Amino acid sequence: MELVSEGSVPLSFRLILVDGVSGEMKVTIIGGSISGLYSAYLLAKEGVSVELYDRVESLGFPPRTLIVTSKLKELLDFSTEEAIVNRVRRFEIFSRSKKITIDLFVPDLVIERERLIKLLARRAEEAGARLILGHQFEGFHREGGKILAKFRNLQTEATFFVHTDILVGADGVWSSVARPFSHNGHYPATLLQAKVAFSGEGGSDTCKVWFDSNFTRYFFWSIPESGGFATVGLIADEDAQASLGLESFLKEKGLRPLEFQKAQVPLHPLSWVSERKVWQGSVFLVGDAASQVKVTTVGGVVAGLYGAKALTRVLLNGGDYDRELRGLNLELDLHLLIRSVLNRFNNRDYDSLLERLNGELKLILQRWNRDELRSFFLRMILTEPQLIGLGLKTFLRSIKERILERKDYSFPDSR
Repeated sequence: MELVSEGSVPLSFRLILVDGVSGEMKVTIIGGSISGLYSAYLLAKEGVSVELYDRVESLGFPPRTLIVTSKLKELLDFSTEEAIVNRVRRFEIFSRSKKITIDLFVPDLVIERERLIKLLARRAEEAGARLILGHQFEGFHREGGKILAKFRNLQTEATFFVHTDILVGADGVWSSVARPFSHNGHYPATLLQAKVAFSGEGGSDTCKVWFDSNFTRYFFWSIPESGGFATVGLIADEDAQASLGLESFLKEKGLRPLEFQKAQVPLHPLSWVSERKVWQGSVFLVGDAASQVKVTTVGGVVAGLYGAKALTRVLLNGGDYDRELRGLNLELDLHLLIRSVLNRFNNRDYDSLLERLNGELKLILQRWNRDELRSFFLRMILTEPQLIGLGLKTFLRSIKERILERKDYSFPDSR
């Protein structure tokens, strides 16, 4: 028996789902992420034997401020108030020369990731899941009808094997579970943000977003927290670009960083050409390990919770995990479509975009949140058909640039 590890990617790893799981079932989850802990909670409360392993000694560290939609509260069947540090009722969105304000019908939630993870961990343990920390996952192989997973105790350095029926990779962008059968891996983006003293401009319930293609093809943000602080950050393609961009932005705004928070986030690929999320009905991926992330905003909390629910339904009731993920994948594919257009925008394009975000289109954005793109995408296009023209113009321009052998986007880009 050969242990499946990072350096071993056999060609026979083709992901074919075997419908249904019968008899007494043991599930082993790798990674104390939000999606991993929620999967553990959902399964354990239905009587499934669940063990969750993570290499850290304390879950949730380092802390990180996140902003999520109200879908978080709809998906969880328990209160999340202890993890919520503020509510955002308004977005102010800036390009180089334009500004719009979006007043949300339902507020977004500002949460502290560490608090949410600790809440989920407590709920999972109360439901009967075992959380085993300080243990490094080191690979797996099949033994008969079981999965044999290898672990190393990081305190004693002792290694041991665990028999399990189901292995779930919820161990993030650099998932050790995913590597053996994910030939391409993930394409990550860098999230970098700094906690600063809140300036008070715009109000404590207002999140600000700035588009500036000279520094990033994504965006900058300022998220108001409680206690007189805000979190200012950006998403960028590379660490160096993120560091230079945030440093320049903070200097421009006259803000002094009190602490920094950083993360690598996987970018969702087109679902119908990407690797499947399950191998032989026994090994599953969820959350960041499955690149369940909205690439418009590079947010994965709600998408990961949807993934955990889909996984739980399959393990409890049988079925095809990839089929169960179709709704989520369609949502994420639409975000990918929008991101592929926005990645080609320059500052003049963002000015044009913000000019069009008014009237009925603005009402759509106020009513529907970004985790409901399937519900309003077509309505948005029909309301403002010129959005198609704007996207087409940037697409044709990018083709022309490639023909002229211009370099791909890099920092800084002064287009």
